[in-house]
Amino acid sequence: MATRSMRVRRLSNTAFGFVAFVGILVAVALIGQRHPLRVDLSESKRYTLSDQSRKILAGLKGEISIKAFFQEAGRNRGQTRDLLETYRYQSKNIRYEFIDPDRYPTVAKHYQIRSYGTLVLEGFGKTQTVTAADEQSVTNAIVKLSQEGEKVVYFLTGHGERDTTDVGKDGYATAKSAIEKENFKVKSLNLLVEARIPEDAALLVIAGPQKPLLANEVAVLRQHVHHGGRIMTLLEPFADGGLRDLLKSYGLLIAADIVIDPMSRVFGASPSMPVITQYGFHKITEGFTVACIFPTARSVNAEEKSPPGITVTELALTSPSSWAETEYQAGSTKELTFDERRDRKGPVAVAAIAAIAVEKGSAEAQEGGSSGKVPSRGEGYLAVFGDCDFASNTYFNLQGNGDFFLNTISFLGQQEDLISIQRPKSGTALLTLSRSQERILFWVGLLLMPLVVLAAGIAVFQTRRKHR
Repeated sequence: MATRSMRVRRLSNTAFGFVAFVGILVAVALIGQRHPLRVDLSESKRYTLSDQSRKILAGLKGEISIKAFFQEAGRNRGQTRDLLETYRYQSKNIRYEFIDPDRYPTVAKHYQIRSYGTLVLEGFGKTQTVTAADEQSVTNAIVKLSQEGEKVVYFLTGHGERDTTDVGKDGYATAKSAIEKENFKVKSLNLLVEARIPEDAALLVIAGPQKPLLANEVAVLRQHVHHGGRIMTLLEPFADGGLRDLLKSYGLLIAADIVIDPMSRVFGASPSMPVITQYGFHKITEGFTVACIFPTARSVNAEEKSPPGITVTELALTSPSSWAETEYQAGSTKELTFDERRDRKGPVAVAAIAAIAVEKGSAEAQEGGSSGKVPSRGEGYLAVFGDCDFASNTYFNLQGNGDFFLNTISFLGQQEDLISIQRPKSGTALLTLSRSQERILFWVGLLLMPLVVLAAGIAVFQTRRKHR
């Protein structure tokens, strides 16, 4: 009877211990789910966000949803999931989901997804698209979404420029829509009426002027750039809009020529439509590998020796088989050939940007005959493209044209708000063993460890056998 009661007691103790053990596991799981703890043991802290990113996430006042467009077995999907999970762990305001564009084509079409690996961030009534799934790109997109106020991109009018409301083949309505999706507001500006560039201008775009700007308008542009303003100019061949001297003063040279590239025939295009596959080293073209097509482009070159305080970078170049033709005649059926005496052999630069150093503080300026304080905004920029058709409704969505255009808009309009994140590089740790150490490691793993396990098992068996 006593033996039976002891068995019952043992079984009840065992059952209680099992239930208690399961309860502890459930409690630990619930605590871990609500209060997760992550420890990054990697040398380079690759699974931890930088101090900059954590500070930005700590200041978020609203939710941000991230849609990652990857194939089910897509490349870098796991790496991107780890990154997004790190953001979600850092802030409760971050949510993410993965969407396969092939399984949900209507969703991909709605967000205008053109390549796998694209991230779409939504929040604060805005949308940002990221094509590089790395910390710097994602954090900068969050910065853009959360910034207060509205930045304005002005398009110059009054000289026959491209119209942002024109839905025809040469209009810029598509470009305007794309710019607005980058959280800018697009407005028109006529310097003949206002005689100054508004203070809320993040960027001024001069797209294909047919008539030259007046001297006082050029003076306003010069003053704007000199005090940290940003200007993007798109010029067609043989029509400089009266800006040649202004551009030259900042180390940007344009000539009366048109770029001819016989290699364009391979793509079924005219030789006067060069295909751009080479890009300079700049933030605008960083990681940019998609080809662009510039219909009827002119050369835009950096002066051999830039003026003091100015840095010029050539952004886009044509193929080595191209050249800058100086005796082009519109409507002529004569086949063009390279003449080394008057033409310049490729690669030919068709886009460049000048960075103009600006002293901090403010400066006195004359605007329309009145003086006033013009605040300095750091570094001024002047970007020049030798073609404006590539951003028109007809060609905007062709290859990388739209992305190149928007990259330039984003850089010029928001660069001062972005952050740069550099990770410390982890060195390669090498383990060097002597011959005796190798033998010890071999016998420990092959013989000693199995013997220890076997001896422990025998000891436990003998102990239980004695207590039966």
